[in-house]
Amino acid sequence: MSPIERETKLVVSERDFQRVLADGQLLESTDQLNIYFQDPGLIGKRSGYFRVRLEAGGGGMATLKIPVGWKGVMREMLELEHPLSEAGPSLSPRPKRWIPVGDNLPEVIAEHLRALGASRLRRLGWMRNHRSVVHWQGLGSVELDRTVLPDGAVLYEVEIEGPSEEQHHALVAKVKSIAPSATISMIGKYSRFKEAAGLA
Repeated sequence: MSPIERETKLVVSERDFQRVLADGQLLESTDQLNIYFQDPGLIGKRSGYFRVRLEAGGGGMATLKIPVGWKGVMREMLELEHPLSEAGPSLSPRPKRWIPVGDNLPEVIAEHLRALGASRLRRLGWMRNHRSVVHWQGLGSVELDRTVLPDGAVLYEVEIEGPSEEQHHALVAKVKSIAPSATISMIGKYSRFKEAAGLA
């Protein structure tokens, strides 16, 4: 699998979120807790972020995401993932407040963090998210996220992931046909988290 993630995001109203949710086949639905980390010296820079995601009833995942660029409205990110069950005590069973880059992080992640200039990661905070996956036969699947930001605001998003630009366009058209409020978003969850937490 390619480490490059290709994603298109649409922001929708709560009403349209429910419309999209009801229109296709629901494949999964789960509660998530996203915990964000960054080297304090890199918070204001476009250097990506490190995230620990915990899911209800499942294992956690550590993820490093680094911006690559844009292809139209499709964002490209380098995405490196590692199961928490295979991580050291700085991350598992629960992540510590500070994580030295050289300790407990998989070398492939630590290598990229060092290249960005990170030496230790500080826990910045967290956001709760409920994710549902909806599928349309012949088109593909989208992820619907209801995210509670640190300032209490609730964000409703539809996310499209996959390598095919054509599929992204087809799914965007499908979502817009159901959700009149849908607008393309060029802002990721981490940026929204920083703004709502007063870190931007």
